[in-house]
Amino acid sequence: MKTFVLFLACAAALMGRAADAPTDATFADLAVPEKRLAAQQAILDHSRGFPVASPEAKAWFERVRAAAKSVEHPEAQAALQQILLFEPNAKPRLPLNPRQPNTYEDPVGTTPETKLAHLERVLDQRRSAKEYPLTVDELVALTKHEDFATAQRANRLLRRVSSATAAPILWERLGKLTQRSQVQEVEDEILRLPVSLAAKHVPTELAGASLAAKAAWARIVAVRGSRVGGKSRPALKTTVLPLLKGPANELTEAAWAIVPRLFAEADRAVLTEAAQGLSERLAPKAKAALDALPAK
Repeated sequence: MKTFVLFLACAAALMGRAADAPTDATFADLAVPEKRLAAQQAILDHSRGFPVASPEAKAWFERVRAAAKSVEHPEAQAALQQILLFEPNAKPRLPLNPRQPNTYEDPVGTTPETKLAHLERVLDQRRSAKEYPLTVDELVALTKHEDFATAQRANRLLRRVSSATAAPILWERLGKLTQRSQVQEVEDEILRLPVSLAAKHVPTELAGASLAAKAAWARIVAVRGSRVGGKSRPALKTTVLPLLKGPANELTEAAWAIVPRLFAEADRAVLTEAAQGLSERLAPKAKAALDALPAK
């Protein structure tokens, strides 16, 4: 019974709405300054009564669209255009063209910085390699730029364009740096290389390098050491063993992290000797490394 009463109430409301629909006189009032605001409000109120698409809604909004084209006053035109946004039959429109970011004209770069920025934008948008503003050879040349930020950006983009070309350049650059902040940036780029390339080009030692660079080398070997080829493993072991007995610092800690990657149970005697007399900072790391030695 309650459902039937509710149905009758809705029907009565719809009939009342249809009866109150704006007439031609209401649309004519749009041209009269004194009656324009009331006419706009009446048309707006009626337009809100079409929540879903229907033939009636389509007919009504066609009438509003025709009025928007014929009315001369700019205020009435703007009001009717806003009312047309309530049309349920119309397809929703985005305020911005979704393809706009990909269709603008690229600025022409003239300096190394602008050319690198252009290349990074093209790579982020996954556009064709034919659109790259710099070749691999030009990127290699920029990796030697005197400004570290420019050179490092060239290294990062070279890694994205040609990892095989970037791998030996990054390892060479790591061995020449002294500032820890710069070393960490190059270390991050080496770790972002494909695992096989990072392990293939790893040097067996960094003679004459700074402590920060050697520590970065050791950390990378600790992560990628299991992928190092069999020919390089003996040389790496020879380099790592003296580092295990050094003072407690980031290099010694990273060297002990390498142990489970390069050494095996057969090397326990040598490693146990290296673990003698270590500081309280290094002793737990040495014990953990010895416990993690693989059988072979």
